[in-house]
Amino acid sequence: MTRFKALLVPLALAGLLACTGRAERCWVCDREIHARVRATLTLAGGRTVSACCPRCALHYKDDPKNRVGAMRVTDYRSGATLPFEKAFLVEGSDEAPCMHHPPVVDETRAPMQVCYDRCLPSLIAFGDEAGARAFMADHGGSLHPPGSLTSLPAASP
Repeated sequence: MTRFKALLVPLALAGLLACTGRAERCWVCDREIHARVRATLTLAGGRTVSACCPRCALHYKDDPKNRVGAMRVTDYRSGATLPFEKAFLVEGSDEAPCMHHPPVVDETRAPMQVCYDRCLPSLIAFGDEAGARAFMADHGGSLHPPGSLTSLPAASP
């Protein structure tokens, strides 16, 4: 019986830990964070928080009541982080990592059309122009050189 208990306790602990493991969530919109498009905001008080993508981080930064000290983004190809202002950004490609979730459905289970999504069009960061252009050759989009996209365009009425 003691041998059985010795096996049961580690198995129960492993099961409990597996059940409590939750994907990291965006501090801004609460979506799951995908490592290849993660953005990090350093708030004015020094606290660092993670966002699901550069676009979501820009939405937060653009709100006048939010004070953001710095933004870092993840190079889609290498996984390295770099300052937002040094990144080559591809906007509007067919790759939309934030949208990899089950479709929203109505009460009849019919898929609902997306009219607005804060993470669209996608905004994907690269550490070098060659990497961004190679990605665009496969996925489309338009290129923003480093420092050229400092805020998002105002929403139209």
